[in-house]
Parts: sequence; structure tokens; C-alpha cells
Amino acid sequence: MTEFAAVLKQLSTAQKPAKGASLYTLYVNRPAGRFLAALAHRAGATPNQLTVLSAVFTFPALAAVALIPPQTAMAVCVGAALVMGFALDAADGQLARSQRSGSPSGEWLDHVVDCVKVVALHLVVLVSFYRFFTLPSPLFLLAPMLFELAAVVIFFAGILTEKLKWRVAGEYAGPPPPGVGALRRVGGVLGMYSGSLR
Repeated sequence: MTEFAAVLKQLSTAQKPAKGASLYTLYVNRPAGRFLAALAHRAGATPNQLTVLSAVFTFPALAAVALIPPQTAMAVCVGAALVMGFALDAADGQLARSQRSGSPSGEWLDHVVDCVKVVALHLVVLVSFYRFFTLPSPLFLLAPMLFELAAVVIFFAGILTEKLKWRVAGEYAGPPPPGVGALRRVGGVLGMYSGSLR
């Protein structure tokens, strides 16, 4: 077995539980992230470097949505960059867990970058709607605003759930409210940049 295949197999055991993850995360993003994490391992990259690389792909793509009139070529480039940024966001966590190199500073960087992504994603759509589309009514601008609200609440709730899961060492605080897991499984758009999607 080659070194790359061995690393890939090791990474497959460093996955977060599937419960509550979206279908896109389970069947596309985590496998892509695992492949990128194996490449990063061979190249000697660190999880923090993957986090920064994820931002390098994601933030220019988001800026393009707000600044450039929609067209097919732009949409393809933005979509590809966001897919790569999201996969790298999965890769950094997998690499950290497989190397047991996670740190508070790394987790802080990851969550801050994810938070900016969550906030920016729907804001740039709002700006694009306002600048480049002739809407039947200004009320249509409420759509990205509501998605923004939902995405921020889901992101914060996910982080808070992780922090409250163990109130005392070994004492589980309880499962998420009924229905949350099912909503997140089909709600890949809302939960795409949640920090818990790794």
C-alpha cells in the first residue's frame, strides 16, 4: 500500500459522526476534504495553512458575487471556488484530528473564518439582488436576509451545542431538539459553512 493510500485510510477513521450532517457534507465534501487532507499531509502542510487556503478560495468568490454582474462563466468560477473552499474547510479539521495536532488557536481561527463565511455568503447575495436584478418588489430582498438570519442562528447553535455537550466531565447535556438533525441533513445550503460540518 502506498503512503498516500495509507494516509487516506487513516483519515477515514478521523471523521466526525454522520448524525446531523447534510447529505452534501457526507457524500461529497468530507470525501473531497479527506483527499485534500492526504495531499496536504504529504506536502507537510498544517491544518491552519489549510484554513487560510480555504479563505483564499472562498472570500474572492464571495466578493465576485457582489461586484460582478451575474453571467455563466462567473457563476461556474464562483461555484468551483466555493466548492474548493468548502472542501479545504473539511480538510483542515480532518488533518488536525488525524495528526492529533488540534489546538485552541487553530480552532479559534477555523471558527472565526467560518463565521465570516456564514455572514458574508447571504450578504453578497443580497447586494447582488439589489445591484443586478430587477425584482418585482423590494420584499424579495427579504429572502437573503431570512437565509442570513437562519444561517447565523444555525452556526451559533451548533457551536453552542458542542460547548454545552459536556457540562461536567463525563456528563452529557442531552441531544439536540427533535427535528434539528433532519432539517440539517437536507439543509445543506443553510448549514454549508457551519463549523460542525467537518
